[in-house]
Amino acid sequence: MTEERAMDSEIEMDEMTDSGHKLLLRAVSDGEVLSIEEVPDEIFAQKMIGEGFAVKPTSQLVVAPIDGKLIEVAEAKHAYYIETEEGLKILIHVGIDTLLLNGEGFSTKLKKDDYIEAGDALVAFDEQLITEKGFNTIISVIVLDDEAFELKQTLHPTKEAHAGETVALEIDLKQ
Repeated sequence: MTEERAMDSEIEMDEMTDSGHKLLLRAVSDGEVLSIEEVPDEIFAQKMIGEGFAVKPTSQLVVAPIDGKLIEVAEAKHAYYIETEEGLKILIHVGIDTLLLNGEGFSTKLKKDDYIEAGDALVAFDEQLITEKGFNTIISVIVLDDEAFELKQTLHPTKEAHAGETVALEIDLKQ
């Protein structure tokens, strides 16, 4: 084997064994990016279904944090599950206990199996209606637990996030 061919093989092996890369999750709404522990819901705050971040919204539009396929759109339009190209699943959950509204105050045209890109609109919500009915509009973004992945997450909290632009969470991903 020539020296050049041996070097090519080493490079190919390095690329095959180092399958890690970074994924960036962007803010899903204008507002304040918070640690998931600050969400007033134990399931999210105690990371029972995964790590993530939250946004205290100052706008009534929720956008996709990352490119992917919608693998589920809740009938109540309050929750969206995105699967990335890598197979990582992300939950975007608008509000606390908003399932109980049965879709009232939420508007979307998206459906299961739609492909979306980071920054695409997921849902618009009526903040006034939701808060008048006694619900919190905080938005939780959860990287669902998956043993197939080794994740290192870095939160980027900020008081003034811009939907679809501000990086809220950086994920070092290894399969």
